[in-house]
Amino acid sequence: MSKFSLDFNSLNTQINKKAYKLSEVKDRIEKVAFDVVRFKDPDKASELWQVHSADDGDYIVALYEEDKEENIKTASVKNNWEVEINKISKELHFYYKGEPIVKMASNKLGLPAEEVSMAASYLPKKLSENKKLVNALLNELKPDVKKQVINKFPELV
Repeated sequence: MSKFSLDFNSLNTQINKKAYKLSEVKDRIEKVAFDVVRFKDPDKASELWQVHSADDGDYIVALYEEDKEENIKTASVKNNWEVEINKISKELHFYYKGEPIVKMASNKLGLPAEEVSMAASYLPKKLSENKKLVNALLNELKPDVKKQVINKFPELV
């Protein structure tokens, strides 16, 4: 029977990796704060990580704990908003249900240059929760275009 035994702790550390050598992943991470980084990938590894020095080099270590209640299903509201960023012109393109609504310069929104790349991740949720923000966005449109958008998507008002 020992021939088929399995070390679940070892298996867990391989699957749910909590540390990486910095030299191995430096091209896949972006700096968030002084010694805090995150992966550029939009997966679970995009949580925050911290740089730690060791005798054999620098490592990044996870700053989050795995959710013990991952198997619990919760009801969620589908977010119809999407925000894309044009990195060259620093413009944000807003889409509602896949339809382009408006594009706006990041400096007009008051976003600092270093925060523009993160705006696409948090603005859709903010737009789905905040009607005042949606109205401010719609007010940037010309009156006839705004009327067309509202006719097509009356739930935005």
